[in-house]
Amino acid sequence: MTTEGGKDVNKKLNRLIEDEEITMAKIEELQKHLKDVRAARKQEEDQEIVRCIRARKLGSRALLELLESIQDGHIVIEPLPDPDPYGTATEVGQRESKVKEPNRNGAEDAPESEEMAT
Repeated sequence: MTTEGGKDVNKKLNRLIEDEEITMAKIEELQKHLKDVRAARKQEEDQEIVRCIRARKLGSRALLELLESIQDGHIVIEPLPDPDPYGTATEVGQRESKVKEPNRNGAEDAPESEEMAT
């Protein structure tokens, strides 16, 4: 089979098949890498939890009570929101996210806007 330009259609098809196989191999490799990264992340998070609990320097009995309270649901540990999960915050964005503080008469003041020099 040939095309108008005299090129072999089979060569084009074979090249596409090879490209597909290479892409699939890369996808499988990246999926394995992602699985490994997630496992490492989980392990690091677990180690961080252990470090935080050890930093409290609780005695055996107090540590046991703390862990039982967590398991029973009497103590709820809520994760802190990640203020910038993608590392894209700018100085301006950080200024805009300031907490409003009450003024003297109890009303909330809006955060002061700061003009940027251009």
